[in-house]
Amino acid sequence: MTDTTAAPTVTLRKALLYKMRTLCQPLFLLCFILALANQLLELAGVYIWPLHTHLDDLLVLPLTLTIALAAERLYFDTPYFTLPLGYTLLALLLFCVVFEGVLPLLHTMYTADYWDILAYAAGALFFHTSINKPLEQKQA
Repeated sequence: MTDTTAAPTVTLRKALLYKMRTLCQPLFLLCFILALANQLLELAGVYIWPLHTHLDDLLVLPLTLTIALAAERLYFDTPYFTLPLGYTLLALLLFCVVFEGVLPLLHTMYTADYWDILAYAAGALFFHTSINKPLEQKQA
C-alpha cells in the first residue's frame, strides 16, 4: 500500500515556491541581508554613520514594495504583474508623511530629517527601476 498524501504535499510546496519567486530575486535578498546586518550591528552597539542613520530608510521601500508585489502576484496568479508607478509614489508619500511628518509631532523619540526623505525617494526609485519587473516575458 502506498502513501498518496505525500505527492500532493510536494506538488503544493513546489507550486508555492514557484509563486513566491518574487521574494527570491537577488536584489530583494541583497536589500534584506543589508537591512538585517544593519539591525544586528545596531543591536550589538555598533553605529556606523551614515548606515546607522539612513540605510534603513533607503531599504524600507524596496523591501515593503517587493512584499506587496509578491502578494499581488500571488493574488492575481501571474508572474507578469508589476506595481503601477502610482503605487510606488503613494507608498513614498505615505512613508514621508507618517515617518517624517506625523510621528515627530507625536513623539520626541522621532525627528524629521530631509535626508530620510531623499533616502525614501532613492529606495522607491531603485525598487521601481530594478525590482519591479515581470518575472517572465509574456508569450506572444
